[in-house]
Amino acid sequence: MKTVTSNKSGEALEVAKRVIYSLQVLLVGLFIPFLFVFGISYKMPKTKAQSQISVREQSQVSQPENTVDFGKVLSEKNS
Repeated sequence: MKTVTSNKSGEALEVAKRVIYSLQVLLVGLFIPFLFVFGISYKMPKTKAQSQISVREQSQVSQPENTVDFGKVLSEKNS
C-alpha cells in the first residue's frame, strides 16, 4: 500500500513550476507571430509620394495586318 504525505511547500512549488511553464509556452506562442509580422513589415515603404505617381494617356498602337492567309491550301508535303 502506498502512503500519501501532504507537503504544502512541495505542492506550492509544483503549482509554481506549472504556472511558470504555462507562461513560457504563452510567451513563445505570442513571440513567434510577432516576429513573423515584424519580419514582413520591417523596411517596407509606407506610402508612395504623390509626386512619384504619374498617369498619362497611352499612345495609339497600330494594329498589324493579317499575316496568315486562310484561303491558301497547304501542300500535302507539309501536312
